[in-house]
Amino acid sequence: MNREDAEKLSQKVVELLERKRVERQITKLRISKETGLSRTAVTLIVNRQNSPTLRTLLMLADCIGVDLKEVLDEAEKTLT
Repeated sequence: MNREDAEKLSQKVVELLERKRVERQITKLRISKETGLSRTAVTLIVNRQNSPTLRTLLMLADCIGVDLKEVLDEAEKTLT
């Protein structure tokens, strides 16, 4: 996987996590409190102004209550 494909995949994962967060009515403030990330950091990730690390994606997925592997699989399917 080249850098461009990896970035597209990362953005799609963030998009899917954000959709699931909204569906479950989980606030950015709650995510901030539960993950230790600042609310600004969460907003920057959601707005694609900051690329999250794997650790951050794992924390976000856990807080939202989804399996990151399932989200990754879903993201990969939409890109192929």
